[in-house]
Amino acid sequence: MIWALINDLGQRVMTLNKREQRRQLRGCLATLALPSGSKALDFGCGTGLFANTFAEAGLTYHGYDIDSRVVSYAERMHPGHVFTSTREEVARHGPFDLVVANCCFHHISDDTLAAELEWVKANLADRGTFLLIDLVVHPEDGSWLRRAYRILERGIFLRRAEDYVAIVAQHLTVKRVDADRSHMLSVPRNPVYNDIVLVECGK
Repeated sequence: MIWALINDLGQRVMTLNKREQRRQLRGCLATLALPSGSKALDFGCGTGLFANTFAEAGLTYHGYDIDSRVVSYAERMHPGHVFTSTREEVARHGPFDLVVANCCFHHISDDTLAAELEWVKANLADRGTFLLIDLVVHPEDGSWLRRAYRILERGIFLRRAEDYVAIVAQHLTVKRVDADRSHMLSVPRNPVYNDIVLVECGK
């Protein structure tokens, strides 16, 4: 529980409570215009930092993370929402009208990611939407500040935007690809940022 608290507070402090990422997610959900009550799965939900953002959009939120410690913490922080660390529990609540993987795929290897995407597809409603939001690496970027900021994310599988798209396209139908930017402390136009890719898919 202490580790989950440190993780939660660290993410909030580094990004001013993830203000820009909440804005990104709100925009995506508004564009999708899902009917009120649609079931959403937050894949890799961590401590549930975006649970209320889904709820504000009128969606029925479900959070899934393989780390039972952060799931237990999320349940305490966000009562009224469903959180689980087991696939069996996810399946019982599915299929889902929306599955969002928000900045978690850069922690997952290509081989494991293939299996995860098949699992996502199996739990996605026939006309459901999968939305990938993740960090993009720029090997040619010479800024040590931005490189250091990316290291703080701890992900060792950062990819180029086109690589994310190529992997997802092997399992789902890519409908739209977009880009955004997330700044340190959510202060726009400062030189320390992560570029973000957004990939919207159907079955």
